Amino acid sequence: MINNDTQIRLKVESIIKNQGAELIDFRIFFSGGKHILRCIVDYSEGGITLDVCSKINKKICAYLDEDNVLGDNCVVEINSPGLDRPLRKSNDFLRVKGRVVSLWLNEPVCGKAYLEAQVLDANNSALSLKYKDEVIKVDFSKIKLGKEKIKI
Repeated sequence: MINNDTQIRLKVESIIKNQGAELIDFRIFFSGGKHILRCIVDYSEGGITLDVCSKINKKICAYLDEDNVLGDNCVVEINSPGLDRPLRKSNDFLRVKGRVVSLWLNEPVCGKAYLEAQVLDANNSALSLKYKDEVIKVDFSKIKLGKEKIKI
């Protein structure tokens, strides 16, 4: 049996996909006496606009109002990922191929729980990285969080 949050997520993903975008992050939580549905959305190549976020917001609000799945008192927040977009899937890492990423790891790799390395390639199961002067592979199962290293 699918729970209510999963049903909502599936519908929200469908709405976002129909706008040509993808769901990066999804949360439903209760705060200040109301449900908050927070989504981070982007195009696969990046560059989503405020206008598209607004359209997605209106469509999700219409769905929630029509089906009354979160009650009368809910807030929908649709945001772009910004510069520190989390990297989770192979497509996320391929988008920053050639750039340096920061990786926080569940299990140490090269004796480290945190790595900064250049993305060389990615497939469904692992990243190929240039770390110091060597090429290493890191399984996605070992990655807690990845972000592009922003140069200031």
